[in-house]
Amino acid sequence: MYRNLTLNECDKYSDIYTINRIDPEIKIKTKKPISSTYDNFTIVSDQFKAFCEQEGYEGLEFVTLPKSPGLYWLKIHNVIELDKKGRRIGAIGIEFINYNEQCKGYEEVIGASPVFLKIKELIPDGFFRTDLCFGSFANKFPPILIGIETMKKIKSAGFKGIDASEIKDKYD
Repeated sequence: MYRNLTLNECDKYSDIYTINRIDPEIKIKTKKPISSTYDNFTIVSDQFKAFCEQEGYEGLEFVTLPKSPGLYWLKIHNVIELDKKGRRIGAIGIEFINYNEQCKGYEEVIGASPVFLKIKELIPDGFFRTDLCFGSFANKFPPILIGIETMKKIKSAGFKGIDASEIKDKYD
């Protein structure tokens, strides 16, 4: 969340990973193991963090939220490239809106769902994010990708309320 942060002019052409800051004063109340703020930061509980550490998932960073004990911003450093051409549905594809030359970014990137990946193999056990971030202004975020085995482990660990959609090879 950016409520108590000063953002510069170029931040609105950026995304949450490039800006790389969350409001340290944010107070979140949730009982869910994994959730999201209104501005698209992925928030996880102590229990979910412990699960990820126990499973040895690499490429994850848990950013402490000082005013929200027991909760963390989950930053995923494992990146998988989207198939920007395969995502085209008829005349509709990923839209890049209002590029700013000085800031080297777009105000908006639209068309995250369904996800089409460049690689056509199954996603390995673990957590990944796409190379593109979607949304508007400083709230652009990457879709999170979870391996099938990982999702099975999450379910067998008893975590509830985690929504997952299938990744597409082609548009049906």
